[in-house]
Amino acid sequence: MIDKHLIERKLRKIEDLLRELRVIKIESFDEFKENIVVKRFVERNIELAIEQMVDICKHFISGLDLKEPETYSECFDILGKGKIIPEEMVNTFKSMVRFRNILIHAYDGIDDSITYGVYSKHLQDFRTFINTIREYL
Repeated sequence: MIDKHLIERKLRKIEDLLRELRVIKIESFDEFKENIVVKRFVERNIELAIEQMVDICKHFISGLDLKEPETYSECFDILGKGKIIPEEMVNTFKSMVRFRNILIHAYDGIDDSITYGVYSKHLQDFRTFINTIREYL
């Protein structure tokens, strides 16, 4: 069973994190990479927003008794196949999870240009996820 109130709280948390990111006004990549405090703030908010997405996916999978994923990325495959999220967005959401893994584990360091790219061009992907989940509910 899907706990709609829990899902909505998590969606609002993503919105809060995105609002916080909009407060930061970074005009260029150079400005971004030179300000370690801003850089870490952006990384952390993106990481937390992606974790909320994963939590929502896992809740849907559990609540709808879908196939158990082996990875966080696979959660989005399962929701795509279950028609909960659009198939055309699955790869985008999976890429977000891979980016989260890089942020958390800092495998070979974090490429600032990728983080800046997510911040400057892909925050709308979170809004797409939020709207998709709300439409489903």
